[in-house]
Amino acid sequence: MADIPKSIGRYQVERLLGQGAMGSVYLGRDTQLDRAVAIKTVRHLDLEEKRLRTFIERFRNEARAAARLSHPSIVAVYDVGEDDAVGPYLVFEYVPGSSLKQILRSRGALPPEDAVRLARQIATAIDTAHQAGVIHRDVKPDNILVSATGDAKLADFGVARVPDAALTKEGQFLGTPCYAAPETLGQGVYGETTDMFSFAAVVYEAVSGVRAFPGDDAISVAHHVVHDQPEPPSVVAGADAKIPKAVDRVIMRGLDKDPEARYATATELVDAVASAYIEAGVLDRDPTGVQILPPPEPTSRGGSSWVFVLAVLGLLGVGVAFVIAFLDVDTPLNPHRPTPAALDAGIGDAGPDDAGPEDAGPDDGGVDASAPAPVDAAVDAGVDPNLPDVAQMSAFDRDEAAKDEVSRARRALDDGDLEAAALALARARAYDDGNSDIPDLEDRLDDLRDAAPAP
Repeated sequence: MADIPKSIGRYQVERLLGQGAMGSVYLGRDTQLDRAVAIKTVRHLDLEEKRLRTFIERFRNEARAAARLSHPSIVAVYDVGEDDAVGPYLVFEYVPGSSLKQILRSRGALPPEDAVRLARQIATAIDTAHQAGVIHRDVKPDNILVSATGDAKLADFGVARVPDAALTKEGQFLGTPCYAAPETLGQGVYGETTDMFSFAAVVYEAVSGVRAFPGDDAISVAHHVVHDQPEPPSVVAGADAKIPKAVDRVIMRGLDKDPEARYATATELVDAVASAYIEAGVLDRDPTGVQILPPPEPTSRGGSSWVFVLAVLGLLGVGVAFVIAFLDVDTPLNPHRPTPAALDAGIGDAGPDDAGPEDAGPDDGGVDASAPAPVDAAVDAGVDPNLPDVAQMSAFDRDEAAKDEVSRARRALDDGDLEAAALALARARAYDDGNSDIPDLEDRLDDLRDAAPAP
């Protein structure tokens, strides 16, 4: 306590809130405005001149970055200055409560409702920063403050990049390895997609209670981030956590090594997580009140997705087939993957995964009904699923599509619809011949065929 200053600038210091390797944060009081504040200082003043200048500029950078932003889920910066006794300091909003890191350590994974609520608050903060041209660079549980009322705020833009700021050289790493993107660790690259990776790692930890890339040694952690795929959240959390597989798929897409395969915005990722929980029956609605289901109204180029589904089912009932060049349907998890109804009807609008809802035409990967893609597995099964060009799909989308077909085949087998099961398994093999669930389901199909009475 003897080392804690009594005042910093015009601010009275009440107690120490926390200390890092190079900085301290105090709880203080603004004597002029009579309000509680948090005061951040450089911990050691005996730094070599070059490092001291770097940290002073980082303080100023934090003030500039945060001053550009105004959002209820972003910690507000009030003041920046320099004190003769403690050196440069930054004054920002005091958020009574705990960091997300402290909460996860003490309580474990958040309940789905709390995880979605917190993730959406932080997502809007990140997206607001990106719209202002600010990259946070260090999104992690330590920098997410949760108030006593459960409101989350994103803090510490001290390593953020603002337009035209030349604080860091190309290739210099800033941030925390276990939440940094592979391209950041390998090449020193920063951008919106690297914040997306860090945010996905935070969501992974929030729903599972376990870090996506655990470890105490920074070098080994960085190696895992760059080269290894983490286990899905449902695996590390265990069966008792009851994390739906669809939630796994959303978060793992956010942690994709390929920046272009990740979600374009943090809000899109949270929408997909919430949709996955709702579709699995874990949540009955988005806890924040955001309306994400049913899908948004289509543009003028197409009709309602639900109307389309009903129309297709009706046409199938009377034996009439229509081939549609493309279908403008937005799905919460992947805008480029055909909907189950479209696949069942033998149509689809699947193209390369471009991570953005761009307009697609017949030349953009849509299905050409005049030249259906030949699929060996389908031909062997005696069916023509008229799949999209599998070679043009990303590995992620092929894996997702195969899992969907496996689920469809399992349901068909349960219902005794052997023809539908055979078709679904043929499609699954076309998408991903290495899916480990397919052989067991094929054996089950053969057993049911053998047991069926002769016509």
